[in-house]
Amino acid sequence: MAEKKNNKGLGLQETKGSFQIRGKLTGCDKDKFYTELTTSTGKPMRMVNVGVEIDKNKSVYINLNGMERDVVYFSKTEGKGKDRKTTTEKVKWADRFTFNKKDFRPIGINLGLTKVVDSMGKEGNDKKILVEYDACKYIADNAKDGMSVFVRGKNEFSTYQDRHQTRFVPSQISLCKEVNFDAEDFNVIGNFEQVIVFMGIEKNDEGNFTVSAKIVTYNSVEDAEFVIDKSKSKFVSTLRKLKPYTALKVFGDIVIEHDIEEIEEDDDGWGESNPMDRVNNPTKRILLITGADKDSVDTELYSEEIIDKAIAKTKATENANKDFGSDDNDWGSVSDNDLTDEDDEW
Repeated sequence: MAEKKNNKGLGLQETKGSFQIRGKLTGCDKDKFYTELTTSTGKPMRMVNVGVEIDKNKSVYINLNGMERDVVYFSKTEGKGKDRKTTTEKVKWADRFTFNKKDFRPIGINLGLTKVVDSMGKEGNDKKILVEYDACKYIADNAKDGMSVFVRGKNEFSTYQDRHQTRFVPSQISLCKEVNFDAEDFNVIGNFEQVIVFMGIEKNDEGNFTVSAKIVTYNSVEDAEFVIDKSKSKFVSTLRKLKPYTALKVFGDIVIEHDIEEIEEDDDGWGESNPMDRVNNPTKRILLITGADKDSVDTELYSEEIIDKAIAKTKATENANKDFGSDDNDWGSVSDNDLTDEDDEW
């Protein structure tokens, strides 16, 4: 009889990434904004899907989900520099709101969607840190369309039914200064950075360049594509010198494009024909690389053999899960332990 494999991950260093955006919340009144459901094993789960308009009619969607679990984690950090030390403590799920050990904070999502006035009469964000399950409900209760927010978090790459997906999972959502797209000093904040396993670069149909990459997660190797503008010819030449399976950190902008076709009406005797803009596909999201960290280049961390073995292990685990079902731990988002609760922009 076949046994289900106990997958403890690939055992490889993950290629992590992060993002930061600023804009106005949108889509809070949609049906899929907040969802509560029960998993196949009977555990309650919550999900949030909301847009952040970073420029006029250009929105980035962020996704958060969480489920009830047995324990949560609290941590405290002491010292600075080389003496910096973080202590973590496990707390029962039922005790997550009453645990009150000195200097310990929950490991979760940093939130600030409501205001509070301090003892000096100064108004500021009412900062909270909640685990993903509770954070989803907090966002559902407090998020409103038009709120100006600053969001940062991590990039998640995955594959579902042979479709490659990129999700932006928040670790912080906070109110910020009012965003005015028409202001003279307005500038778009929609940035990302990502460690990739470089596979190659080719010119695409738009005349720009497509970077093919692998993303190493805890338990899979994902395919991903990035774009470099054709004006970055020197940068493109530098990347072309890299060998496949080279790891490096890239950074750039999250670009939202509308696929617009301009058409003209026939002159039917009612005056001049008017150009009309017709949107064929609502939006197209591009991860536009603008640069790379030359000090991050690593030619030894990964190789064709290492990546192929990891992909084979992933497929074997997927087949085992099809036979026996996957664990509930496959659900939910996990925040990095070293995130702060700052509500300021980077």
